Order: sequence, then C-alpha cells, then structure tokens
Amino acid sequence: MTDQQDPNNEFLEAGKGESKSILGEFLSFMGENKKWWLTPFLIVFGLLGVLLALGATGAAPFIYTLF
Repeated sequence: MTDQQDPNNEFLEAGKGESKSILGEFLSFMGENKKWWLTPFLIVFGLLGVLLALGATGAAPFIYTLF
C-alpha cells in the first residue's frame, strides 16, 4: 500500500470538508451526474408544495377562485 492512499485517511479527509445544504448537495449531484432534466420536475413539485401550503391558510378562498 505504498503507492495508494489509505482508504481510512481518505474518508477522514473528505469528512473534514465544509458541509453543504440539502439544496447545494442536490445541485452538485445534478451537475456531476448530468441530471439537469430533473429541474422542471423540481419546479413543478415546489409550486405544488407552495399551493398546498397556501391552501391551508387564509389565502385559500383566493386560490380556489383561480381554478
């Protein structure tokens, strides 16, 4: 194992790096793995989540008139 780095040390070094947020981790995953086609799905799911959250508030009567 003189040529290679010890796997345990490599793991410890990776753990010392800065931690990212969930959004940052997901964006780096999409960039490294070329999964940019997921972006429209995430936008639609985010908008549906906002719509559901607003449907449970006082803004519900105004949202229901849109449909």
